[in-house]
Amino acid sequence: MVKTSEPVRSARLPQRGSGSAGADRLKGLVSLVAILAIVGGVPYVLLRFFGTPWPDKMPTRDLLFDQLSTDTVLGIIAFFIWLAWLHFVICLIAEAVTEIRGHGLSPRIPLGGGSQNLARKLIAGVVLIAGATSVTLPVANAVTTSGTTPSSISVTQGGDNSNAANFRQTEARSTVLSGTTHTGVRTNNDHQAGQVVKYTEVRPPQGRNYDCLWDIAERYLGEGRRYKEIYDLNKFKLQPDGRRLTNPDLIMPGWQVRLPADAKGAGVHTVRVQIDQPGTHTEVKPTQAKPVETKPKGGGTVESRTSHEDAAGKGSRWFEEQGIEKPSSIGIGSAVNDPTARNAKPGQPEVGTVQPHNPGTADAQPGDPAAGGTKVPDVVPVAASSHGVDPVEAGIYGFGATLLAAGIALALKRRRGWAQGPGPKAAGHRQTEVGLRLAADIPTAEFVDNSLRMLGASMAEDNRTMPRVVAALVTPRALTLVLAPGEPQALPPGPWQAIADGTRWVLRRAYGPQGPVDAPAPYPTLVTLGQNADGSTVLIDLDTANGIVSFGGVTDASRDVVGSVAAELATNLWSEGAHVSMVGFGDDLSTLAPSRLSYWTSLDDALHEVTRRTDAQVQACGRRDADSVAVARMAYPDPLLWGAEIIFVSAPPSPDEEQRLARLAADPKRCVAVVVVGDVLGSPWRFVVDEKNNAVCRLLGLEVDAHSINPAQFADLVSLFKTAESEALDKRRIEQDMPAYEFSSSDLSQAAPVEVDLLGPVEVDARGPIDEGRVQLSTEIVAFLASQDYGVHPNVLAGAIWPRGISEELRDAALEHTRNWLGLDAMYADESGRWMLNRSIVRVDWDVFRTLAKQASLMDDPRGPLSTALSLVHGQSWANLPAGRYSWLAASGIERRMAEAVVDAALKLAEASLRHNDGNLARTALQTGLSFSPASEDLWRATLRLAAHFGTSSDVTNVAGQMYTALAKHGGPRGAEAETDALVDELLPGYRRPAAVA
Repeated sequence: MVKTSEPVRSARLPQRGSGSAGADRLKGLVSLVAILAIVGGVPYVLLRFFGTPWPDKMPTRDLLFDQLSTDTVLGIIAFFIWLAWLHFVICLIAEAVTEIRGHGLSPRIPLGGGSQNLARKLIAGVVLIAGATSVTLPVANAVTTSGTTPSSISVTQGGDNSNAANFRQTEARSTVLSGTTHTGVRTNNDHQAGQVVKYTEVRPPQGRNYDCLWDIAERYLGEGRRYKEIYDLNKFKLQPDGRRLTNPDLIMPGWQVRLPADAKGAGVHTVRVQIDQPGTHTEVKPTQAKPVETKPKGGGTVESRTSHEDAAGKGSRWFEEQGIEKPSSIGIGSAVNDPTARNAKPGQPEVGTVQPHNPGTADAQPGDPAAGGTKVPDVVPVAASSHGVDPVEAGIYGFGATLLAAGIALALKRRRGWAQGPGPKAAGHRQTEVGLRLAADIPTAEFVDNSLRMLGASMAEDNRTMPRVVAALVTPRALTLVLAPGEPQALPPGPWQAIADGTRWVLRRAYGPQGPVDAPAPYPTLVTLGQNADGSTVLIDLDTANGIVSFGGVTDASRDVVGSVAAELATNLWSEGAHVSMVGFGDDLSTLAPSRLSYWTSLDDALHEVTRRTDAQVQACGRRDADSVAVARMAYPDPLLWGAEIIFVSAPPSPDEEQRLARLAADPKRCVAVVVVGDVLGSPWRFVVDEKNNAVCRLLGLEVDAHSINPAQFADLVSLFKTAESEALDKRRIEQDMPAYEFSSSDLSQAAPVEVDLLGPVEVDARGPIDEGRVQLSTEIVAFLASQDYGVHPNVLAGAIWPRGISEELRDAALEHTRNWLGLDAMYADESGRWMLNRSIVRVDWDVFRTLAKQASLMDDPRGPLSTALSLVHGQSWANLPAGRYSWLAASGIERRMAEAVVDAALKLAEASLRHNDGNLARTALQTGLSFSPASEDLWRATLRLAAHFGTSSDVTNVAGQMYTALAKHGGPRGAEAETDALVDELLPGYRRPAAVA
């Protein structure tokens, strides 16, 4: 069962725990009887045996000189007993009033001492009678291993969430308190500049003793009375368990409490935050402390592991806790303003050639492209274009969720197989796909994927171990890797460069790979979390946590954030061979990636399966004498063997389950990461998510606007993917007549004034003047008009190009700029106001293709027209589209129509060529069709038959290998069709087919 841990008790100063409810009630009754006996019994005994505390008659002067009698001595003793009783009653009243008020410490009564302590204990004992009163703990719905229904623990306690309506505001940005002065900061945590912020975790109960703010103040500030400063720093702050600090007497074990700047001692976690003042930075140089080195997962060293954590067996932490604080070794911040991440392109006149890295040339200064390279001059900022859609504003699954949407969009394209575009069944899901395409930034996702693979290949070539990465920052300029502490600060391979004393490796986008990189993905558990204060996309490597990663705070928001993390890991490009196991979530999301995502109702079953699969990694590491999967992955590439296992659990596990998960995640010879919805006290990385999806990891100094996918969005995505799979399996084709265009010219010997290429990457060749910043927008407008056979109304055009809306003035201005670029006669509006291209001036390759295909269908020998038509194909259709554009493809259906037409033309030309015994032309036709639609199994089967007819067994084997490689990259998630596998078995008996990888 995915159980919750036993609910912890809140601690009031200086409350002590108890063993059981019966014992608590018994102690409470004893305390109540003692109070009644003292308050009522003592006065009764004194009045009965000694009379009133005042004398019956006014004493005379002789009383001071007469001999003291027994009655006089007893009267004096009784008087002082009355004073002691009155003093105790005052202490009792003070403690009772404080308890009734529910917060704060009771005032110190003069000469109170033991009397006040006894009164406090008696009042606390009376409170134990109400043992059924406590707080409500949010418990995520999870399915149990024993099959029992989920249950929640419900208790009540004043001063917590009972007044939740008063504390709906989200957690404010981090502030640093120094004395009584507050300094506003934003937690983008650039470790090069900033101020130190200190935290501690509320200790778990030891026996009957519970931690409290008074004890924390005494422990780290040297004075318990300073607890009010700690309370002021943490008032209303959202904690990992979903509650907020509203009562200084009520704190919970595991809460993360901010401390004043002068706090010190073992247990103080120090992080650095950057001041929210552009252009000004305050450097705080902490006292250095000798780190304690531990062996991390995957090689390298991690510093500063505390003694009490070692004793408890917890995962490693990246803070100094030896009594002398130093800032966190991790600075997960921003690279937006990094002067070394200029978006300059090699080959430009003002940029020199970058030399390779050489030992001893690591003197990187601001503005240096790489160690030993040539300084790049400062780039003048360019104002953003007023046209089009900013990808940052296009994030529909969280603020700027471009990489998340890119992975899902690519998975959807692969689910459709060779058909690519949406079919008629997807009409009801067009808006979902429009939003998905609008948010997706596929070029950036490919840049990140290829850059990481390039780095891995370079490091493997140099026989170097890949560095352990805590996080990555992606900006329009560069990719920055934040290395784990303790990593050797050696130079990265060029064109990567080391900055920040070697703790970060940066690759500028202009120097990134220009095409796909055939190498293993080194960081399969790297996943997007959100955007930080500077707009950088922040990714974290779950495997580096070396333990459970928990997302606490608001349960529903945390579950949505975790859902987005799971969806990205199941669909992104660099999680090669990864497998995601979701345990106890409400819906089965395996439709998004059947071969990479599975749904479980039992954590025991999921752990058994994950352990079974990763046992092969342990055995393989032993055979290859590898210390970790991270090392073996690069030395012996095999995505199926070294694939990461990521377990997502919908609620905090029980203590036994937590230990099993932690052991799996900490084993370096197993690539296992664990993510839990809800707070886990032993988690190395504890994130807090509030109502507005702000995710904070306080002890890492990380704060982002997190991406999320809510249940309704998941339902839309699942429906969209199911429809796509249904269409991919439907191989029935409807024969349609290809319309012949009256004014489209098929004479390719003469250049047209304007040429538009759609049969491959979109290109427009026009000779008019246009600003360089308007080319992308104008190209999209021309491509949209070229896809319309009969023109389009300007409102429809505006809704397609600017789906988020645009004013008529800006729309008309953009159309006029495009018209001037093409030529006034090449683009016009007819009498009804519909915009269209003049096909007698503008030559669209798609129009010519359809015209030639129509001509070929009327001829006995179609080789001539079909050869000319296929010569227009110049690559994969609609490739390298800019981010945030062309979302109208989801509703147009042109992708599918073009793919069907090209595949049919290639097959018909191959058949006609074979009838005339022209094998070379048939081979060329099939290869051209595959260059446009590499996942078309009809073309691959024809290519196999052609190789078997004209070639040898070796030729057929080569074609089969190329086919399975292409299908693994571009085809459906379930691999080749049964018909294709049957043909391979017929032509190549005993051929070993690779397993499908989504």
